[in-house]
Amino acid sequence: MLELPHLDQVDQEIIKLLHENGRISYAKIGEILNLSRVAIQKRVENLIEKEVIENFTIRLNATKLGKVISAFFEVEVEPRFAEEVGNLLSADSNVISIYQMTGSSSLHMHALLKDDAALEDFLYQNIYKLKGVVRVNTQVVIKRFKQGTGLEL
Repeated sequence: MLELPHLDQVDQEIIKLLHENGRISYAKIGEILNLSRVAIQKRVENLIEKEVIENFTIRLNATKLGKVISAFFEVEVEPRFAEEVGNLLSADSNVISIYQMTGSSSLHMHALLKDDAALEDFLYQNIYKLKGVVRVNTQVVIKRFKQGTGLEL
């Protein structure tokens, strides 16, 4: 497990248990750690307040939901348009993540799409037409070895 030295052992154990199963009840955590449900609830609320825990979520199977194309894009943008282009692309429901990277003014983006036609449409209608876009390098995932959901423990 990743060491979290700024947290005491109990908080580290709570985080480990929640990371393994975000649906585990406070009562069950308390039973495992020999603490009351209320004590666990207060500790979790404190971790949320301190923003150690950002949110509780589920992971959806994109393929089962009809999103079979997983593509990464390196979008080179004129520096003065980087913020605008980043905001416009981040509003697109196909976009999973988007980051401004160091080096040339580029945005690194991940999108999930229905099929090849949707990928082509996304490129031409959602990226190429944006003011300030200089070049786009697209890579399609053929095999996934690991998928992260944030900090892995």
